[in-house]
Amino acid sequence: MRYPLLVMLMILPLVASGAQGELSQHPPDETPPAALSADEADRLAAQASQAEAGEIASEGAALGERLRAILAAVTAFRDIRAEVTAGVVVLRGVAPSVAAADDAVRMAEKLDGVLLVVNEITVEKDLARRLDNAWAAVRTRLQGALGSLPLLLSALLVFAGFWLAARLLRDADFLYRLLSSRTLLQNLLRQTVFVLVLLAGVVAALLLMDAGAVISTALGAAGVVGIALGFAFRNIVENYLAGILLAIRQPFRARDVVDIDGSTGTVLRMTTSETTLMDADGNHLRLPNALVFNGKVLNYTRNPLRRFTVAVGVGTNVELDGAQELAIATLTRMNGVVDKPAPSAAVVGLGDSSVLLEIYGWVDQGTANFARVASEARRLVKTAFDEAGIDMPAPAYNLNLSAPPADISTLPPRSAATVSAGPDPEEIDISAADDVAEQVEKELAQPESADLLSSDAAEDAAPPRG
Repeated sequence: MRYPLLVMLMILPLVASGAQGELSQHPPDETPPAALSADEADRLAAQASQAEAGEIASEGAALGERLRAILAAVTAFRDIRAEVTAGVVVLRGVAPSVAAADDAVRMAEKLDGVLLVVNEITVEKDLARRLDNAWAAVRTRLQGALGSLPLLLSALLVFAGFWLAARLLRDADFLYRLLSSRTLLQNLLRQTVFVLVLLAGVVAALLLMDAGAVISTALGAAGVVGIALGFAFRNIVENYLAGILLAIRQPFRARDVVDIDGSTGTVLRMTTSETTLMDADGNHLRLPNALVFNGKVLNYTRNPLRRFTVAVGVGTNVELDGAQELAIATLTRMNGVVDKPAPSAAVVGLGDSSVLLEIYGWVDQGTANFARVASEARRLVKTAFDEAGIDMPAPAYNLNLSAPPADISTLPPRSAATVSAGPDPEEIDISAADDVAEQVEKELAQPESADLLSSDAAEDAAPPRG
């Protein structure tokens, strides 16, 4: 009995819902709507069209009133009339300028409910009225400027205060001496602080005048201009940065003799774009700082001791130990050759008809001229070998003649040249001064404000070298 009862309980809801659906499909006492007659349909359509026309007319009237109120509120639009018909706006009248007429058209196009704007506005041609309009515009601008004059003066005072603070900070020498001992870094810090404080003053003045949007525009324009200038003046910027880095690293100083990628000379000055050398002939040699920074720099002056070499070839039958000892003894008693490191000699090669010797000596460039000492050393070694009977043979060549040589007995005898032993070592001028050094001093005596080497390092530089 339990299971049939459950089945009946499940069927009853289904039967009830079906009966309710049939009742909803056939409602009791339902009567079909009666059909309208043709006259009544025409009447209802006419009423609807009249209502729609009245609504359109009321909307057009409201739009016209609103448009005319806007035109009357603007001084430049007071002589302009507006007619609104079914959403079409016709503007007529006289405008003081073409810009004013265009503004009126754009204003009308932005109103809700406007489908089309017909521009029939003419520009004012009367000279007197145009002069009046121009004077009115000028007077309005003058009144606005006078109204904002106190604010402008306040902004100028703020900027002047920042400018004065920037000047004071730039001239605070003790502050930059604490930060760095190099004059170049001090000057860079001065300029950086001055520019940053000045920019802060400009920003503060613009914010006081409520012109913060100008800052964003200026920053964007500065970024674009910076990229363009970076591409256009890439070499100039590269030379400038190279000059700053060279001045910080100080690979050479004024009066140093250097070799930069095969260009040898005495350093005169270094600007933000180029380094100037004076070669042995007294000519000015200008090298871009980027070339100097990326190239190989050989400084002959940074170490005061510099070695010279005397190369000589002796005969194959010469006792090499005796020849080397004689050459070393000759350099040892010379003026300008230091004792430490002591002179030395070496056999560097065997030639076809001679043995190649090299004798080395060191010169203190602070007290002696390197070129003069090296020249005197070569002369003395040659003289010493001649006096000792050490053979210094010339290159020998074998000639095979296919015909007998011509009779040379008729040629005039060669006159013998008078050979002097030369002055003693003590009488040779080996002073550090020379012609190029004197010209270098004259160049360095001239004022050069852009010289990155004209710091305290120039005072500590070594005396002029050859």
